Amino acid sequence: MHKQNLLYFFILLFAARMFIGQTGYLTGYLQNDMADLLFDAVFALILIFMYFRVSKKHKQNSAFLEKEIEEHKSTMDELRKSRERLQDIFDTIDVAIWSHNLKQNKLMITQGIEKLYGYSLDTFIQDVELWKKVIHPEDYPIIEKRAKKIARGETVTSEYRITRPNGEIRWIQDRGIPILDESGELVDFSSILYDITNRKQAESTIDHMAYHDDLTGLPNRHRFQEVLEQKMFEADISKSRIAVMFVDLDRFKIINDTLGHRFGDLLLQQVSFQLKNLVRPTDHVFRRGGDEFILLIENTDEAEVKQLSLRILNQFKKPILIRGHEIFSTLSLGISFYPGHGLDVDELIKNADTAMYDAKEKGRDNYQFFNAALNESMRVKMHLENGLRKAVHRQEFTLCYQPLIYLPTGRIIGTEALIRWEHPEFGNIPPSDFIPVAEDTGLIIPIGDWVIEEACRQNKVWQNEGHEKLGIAVNISVKQLEDPGFPDRIKKILASFDMEPSFLELEITEGMMQDFDSSIPNIKRLKDLGLKISIDDFGTGYSSLSYLKVLPIDTLKIDKSFLDDSLESFRGQALVKTIIDMGINLQFNVIAEGIEDRMQVEFLLSQGCLIGQGYFFSEPLSPTECEEFFQKHLLPR
Repeated sequence: MHKQNLLYFFILLFAARMFIGQTGYLTGYLQNDMADLLFDAVFALILIFMYFRVSKKHKQNSAFLEKEIEEHKSTMDELRKSRERLQDIFDTIDVAIWSHNLKQNKLMITQGIEKLYGYSLDTFIQDVELWKKVIHPEDYPIIEKRAKKIARGETVTSEYRITRPNGEIRWIQDRGIPILDESGELVDFSSILYDITNRKQAESTIDHMAYHDDLTGLPNRHRFQEVLEQKMFEADISKSRIAVMFVDLDRFKIINDTLGHRFGDLLLQQVSFQLKNLVRPTDHVFRRGGDEFILLIENTDEAEVKQLSLRILNQFKKPILIRGHEIFSTLSLGISFYPGHGLDVDELIKNADTAMYDAKEKGRDNYQFFNAALNESMRVKMHLENGLRKAVHRQEFTLCYQPLIYLPTGRIIGTEALIRWEHPEFGNIPPSDFIPVAEDTGLIIPIGDWVIEEACRQNKVWQNEGHEKLGIAVNISVKQLEDPGFPDRIKKILASFDMEPSFLELEITEGMMQDFDSSIPNIKRLKDLGLKISIDDFGTGYSSLSYLKVLPIDTLKIDKSFLDDSLESFRGQALVKTIIDMGINLQFNVIAEGIEDRMQVEFLLSQGCLIGQGYFFSEPLSPTECEEFFQKHLLPR
């Protein structure tokens, strides 16, 4: 107990005692000193008890109050720290808060505005319209739309560009929060401002990757579809025409495989560069993929597109110089128009693509406009493709055999297997119609395997019947020749019939030899198996004669077109004689195709050609018809 408190206690005790003694309130009961002393003691105990109780209550209240004060101080300290942390966050990120009380004309702006805009805080306070003055002029329409929504009390988020004092362009995301009074008047407005430049740059990069070609930098086919849809809409309004031109490089695969893919990439870059320079600034160039490009020509007509097509074709007749190599790469162009050749994007693309394939079929290095007849042609091709997929299983293919004749005696020494297709809807379809479709679709692989297997089976039948010296020739496709598994399948077929490989001769069309570098490994593997290799239609291809010295060739077959001219012109005769002499000097067998009369036989014999085939001797025959032919013309064993 504190001294001050004790003093108060004794004063109180004395006052109480004097009060009782003076009043004689207990006089009748307390008449002696002992009684007084007892009273004073009891009274003092009561007062002490009351004092301690009051004192304890006071201490409890004091402790509670001190605890409340400490907790309040802790809360205030946490609030201060939170405020500091929040300020640190605002200072770190590109965020600013703008709050304007329009009634009281009070403006509050956070310090972050300086980092976003590059102007000082005081500058914004002095000029409350500064935020609007620095907006990029092209984005004014965004601000106008934003103002209308804010006037209606709508919270609106806008994205626009600003120009900083140093000329730098930055993107701002502005979330505006308006407050209207009961009459609908704007009384308070707040904005939360973010710098989203990095996000916009990332979006731009992603957009470029999604809609542009990495190799050439041109817009890709996805962008083409979007642009074409927009241009079709504009053409409807302006009543103008749009041309869609498909551009495809001729024989790009040969260049790519011969010189390498990196070289092919450089060529595609050069092609894209030249195409952009050949069109008008208002036109568009896209890369569809691979070696295909698309040109979109606005507000044009057929005469203008024809001139552009000729300009493009003439430009690509000139060599393109890449790493010291002069490359000649012609183009095939297909064109469709809107309106007229399609009502939607897919139809226009399909029809331009159809016209481009028509240009390729007509010899490449030309342009073709789409027409309705092409659709019918494509319909037939589609039916052919569907039919080809089922023809093998339905046993719709058959083989006929044209005899090979030893010209000095007129005896048969072998046959050439020729495929025929009896289509259930279109009837007899010539190989010249369905073989290109089979090659384009890859169906030539299973069809070609069937032809070889059936030819070997039939040849083995004839050999077992006593015609042991008969060989058989089969035409093969470049697709088969490039297939790594082709030699192994040939080996398996020969083994299944126990057939000597030397009786099988594979005929390779000379046109295939333009890509002979990629074919050499398989040709050598086939030769190692013991097969014979011949070059069919010799003299009509595009490749160099250099392959004759590197490929293991056994036979040259002179194309029918040379033989047709041999009796009509000196030049034709000279060509046939040159081919025969070259073949003999290189120790090749030489076979003449398409012999139609005795005079051609005599001419060939006079030049040293000993083997031939053609309708003069026999048309292609069925296996049964061949049996009858063998009895009359078989070379003696």
